[in-house]
Amino acid sequence: MIWRNSILRKIFLKLSISYIFNSKKDKAFSTSTILSSFALILGISILITVMSVMNGFREELVSSLVGVKGDLTILDISENDLQKLKNRFPENNFIRNSENKIIASSDSAIEGVLMKTLSYSDFKSMPKLNNNLYEIDYKEDDWVFIGVELAKILNLKVGDQITLNTTGSDMTILGPILNSDLLTIKGVFNLGMYEFDRYYIYSNNTYFKDISLNSIVDVYFNGNNENLLLDELEQFNFLSWSEQNSSLSLALTTEKNVMFIILFFIIIISCFTIISNQVFFIKEKYKDIVLLKSIGINTYIINLIFFINSFIVSFVSVILGTLLGIILSINIGKIEKILSYFLDYSLFNNEIYYLSNLPYLVKYNDIVMINVIALTSVLIASVIPLFRIYKITPNLILR
Repeated sequence: MIWRNSILRKIFLKLSISYIFNSKKDKAFSTSTILSSFALILGISILITVMSVMNGFREELVSSLVGVKGDLTILDISENDLQKLKNRFPENNFIRNSENKIIASSDSAIEGVLMKTLSYSDFKSMPKLNNNLYEIDYKEDDWVFIGVELAKILNLKVGDQITLNTTGSDMTILGPILNSDLLTIKGVFNLGMYEFDRYYIYSNNTYFKDISLNSIVDVYFNGNNENLLLDELEQFNFLSWSEQNSSLSLALTTEKNVMFIILFFIIIISCFTIISNQVFFIKEKYKDIVLLKSIGINTYIINLIFFINSFIVSFVSVILGTLLGIILSINIGKIEKILSYFLDYSLFNNEIYYLSNLPYLVKYNDIVMINVIALTSVLIASVIPLFRIYKITPNLILR
């Protein structure tokens, strides 16, 4: 068979490659090839960048929420049972606390916040908070920790005093009477999540004994004894993080899938440009095809020449698109700041997205999936125009 001859195989391969780089005569083809390649590179790079940002957003949000709220929450457990769990699983953190909506105020502003009351030792056992905390040493019991965003709003700093207004037991016709407490700000934390840095504060449970009766226990796995601990907790009433935030988790997954489907159409559009480019290319090489057929070259071999031509262009475009997508993903934060500066508009509003910085996470399985789908799509698009070659007959043109 002709294709088995190594000399002829090299000739056909060289002929296929020469069609790509021959720009002296076929300038129109070179331009169309560049445009179709650019469309494919742009589609793949944008898809990878968006998927990386979505992955980073989900990972950062979940890790931040788990690091502050815990992997699961036990709703009802006695102090005796809790102590048994602490003795059995010393590597895990069990933090008893209570949550209450209060009003925090200063001379400058007033803000509604969620106060978590707990012991100081339990607060110090939360690594997510303590790794992002600036504090001074106060021995008094009237301490409170606030987030950096709340400190900006109330115009407060470490060592200042803040007024906390809690619901009292006395009632009037207008509602319950508020109890006001003046506490010292022991520290300011910066978790990098706008929601927590503005609306969460932590204070001493012994100081607020009257509102710390209905408490819960947050459990932090810390990567240890997860399955064994879950078996021990079957007798208690508890909720995992995913159960408490099922709507958020489902929303993030749905948003990622929808964005993937929408952006995938960019690759589909680039496939149409490849089809039109191949049709135009076959038309330009009409006489070459007739000549090859007239000297006895099989139509399959001619199709293979054009297929190799399209495969090389598509493969290089996919590689370039992947590299560009990874580079854009890694530098997405810098790109966002540059665009925000020139547009004079904040493209990433931390009040909406909870996070202070635009995150990213490059997952290689996503990149592999995108590359496989892209290559499959462009190769199908490259094959479709080749059926036109079967309709070309040498006898018609030679006659």
